[in-house]
Amino acid sequence: MKLIYLSVFLGIVLISRAFAQDVYYEPGMTHIPGTYDFILKNGTTFRGQFVRRDSASYLIRTKKEGDRLLSTHEILRADLVGGTLSSGPDFPNGFPFRLFFMPTAYMPEKRSLYFQSSYVLFSRLDVGVTKNWSVGTTFQTLSPQNFHTFSTKFGTKLTSRTHIALHVQYVGVRLNERLLTKLGLAQGIVTVGDAERNITVGAGVTFSGQGVASSGVVTIGYVRKLTPDLTFINQNIILVGEAVEPQYTYLSGLTSAGLRFNRRRHAFDTAILMPIYSSNGLIRTSPLPYLSYQVRIGK
Repeated sequence: MKLIYLSVFLGIVLISRAFAQDVYYEPGMTHIPGTYDFILKNGTTFRGQFVRRDSASYLIRTKKEGDRLLSTHEILRADLVGGTLSSGPDFPNGFPFRLFFMPTAYMPEKRSLYFQSSYVLFSRLDVGVTKNWSVGTTFQTLSPQNFHTFSTKFGTKLTSRTHIALHVQYVGVRLNERLLTKLGLAQGIVTVGDAERNITVGAGVTFSGQGVASSGVVTIGYVRKLTPDLTFINQNIILVGEAVEPQYTYLSGLTSAGLRFNRRRHAFDTAILMPIYSSNGLIRTSPLPYLSYQVRIGK
């Protein structure tokens, strides 16, 4: 139980710390060295770095336009995105709708197809059907009949920095030649922030009609861009109530942390997974490596 409480505590501390930080930096405040997205009062947005400033203006260095001198009254705000202009190409988090394998409240782009391969053994497809609706499937690459899922997500934007979604998923796992275990998962999700720096909180329940116990599910995720092409991701899953496999192992949750290497249309994820479970009355964990590749197909 100590490991469970520690995981929950670390998740809460992480969220508290993230909310305690300024999400953006007013032009008049001391700025942190790095790259910023500058939002001007006329609606223009561009990316650059502070070079110097005085009481009336800022000198900002950009890749495309060189140095720009702006009045302090022209800048509405500056969002820190991390890294430096000289550290290489700047790629956004092109897959903000997914942590590692749990969803956020962001939606896939409309009419775009996304492919993900984990360990090469598992494949996933996501399609943005409309602006507010997407569908997806995961399957064991060589034997889909042994493991497969189907999911759908409905989401919308409440404010410029707040997204909400409802995610429903069916899971089929074949335990032997005769027994196919079927599970369902339904959860509500809230994501606060932007695609490159956000916090996700989800709450839902698993259910099954074949003797597999139901469980409450809580998801806590944290995303932050570290450099122009590197994103840190933390994903925590907490099972509340009955165990998924009560007669064998009591799975209590899973915590993970890793990096996403961003490119223009694809990304590589690498992380450490820490499942937390009880076996023979003892709380245990077994660190596992996680590797995946994902690519956007379409516009």
